[in-house]
Amino acid sequence: MNEKLIEAIKKVTQLQGTASFENEIRTYLKDVLPPYVDEIQTDGLGGIFGIKYSKVENAPTVMVAAHMDEVGFMISEITEHGFFHVVPIGGWNPYVVQAQRFSLITRIGKKYPVISSSVPPHLLRGTDGTQKFQISDILFDAGFEDAKEVKDFGIEIGDFIIPETEPIISANGKNMLAKAWDNRYGIMMITEALKTLKDIDLAVNLVIGANVQEEVGLRGAHISTTKFNPDLFIAVDCSPADDLDKANGNGPLGKGPIIRLYDP
Repeated sequence: MNEKLIEAIKKVTQLQGTASFENEIRTYLKDVLPPYVDEIQTDGLGGIFGIKYSKVENAPTVMVAAHMDEVGFMISEITEHGFFHVVPIGGWNPYVVQAQRFSLITRIGKKYPVISSSVPPHLLRGTDGTQKFQISDILFDAGFEDAKEVKDFGIEIGDFIIPETEPIISANGKNMLAKAWDNRYGIMMITEALKTLKDIDLAVNLVIGANVQEEVGLRGAHISTTKFNPDLFIAVDCSPADDLDKANGNGPLGKGPIIRLYDP
């Protein structure tokens, strides 16, 4: 990977964009899209799209969309001892949430370090060593002494918690580790596609951009497709790498894109 691409990936994956709180990604796209399209439009829920009009009369419309949002958590309760209970925003496996670093983002943009709790093995002695629990059982700890101190720092129920990760490159230089690949990958791909198509006259009207709130039920896709009514819709997203222990799994890394078809 070249340095320019690496820096772009670092920038876009570090943006905060929990579902329904995608302002940073929308602002990023507002800056990136205009040089490559004829017009910028937003939908009623917050999706943003560039439109590249065809010179062909009555040209069909093709819509290409990634999604801006990422999974995270929302504070649902502040305990008297200053801990946080949360509700998940998007799908989470609770077993990967334990003992990890996160960032708490307040509604005015303040950012505080947070860690998630786990049950130490000492307290599992005498059991079979397993722990069955849900996200609601995990406490998040920012080091505050009590609920009053939490309030003094401007933290309220409804604020967001997102993973805290540093983008890094693997030892062989072929892969990159970062948060929010789902779906900042798509954000990167639509911008790269526009650069490629910049000086090409298309036989279709191209509507290209990103939806909001995909992680909580494909909400943005319903709004944007209703608004633009495309003849063909192409979603740019990512999927699990099904090549960990299979010789011919679906979606092995480094083998190119997956194309999935759905005819309603």
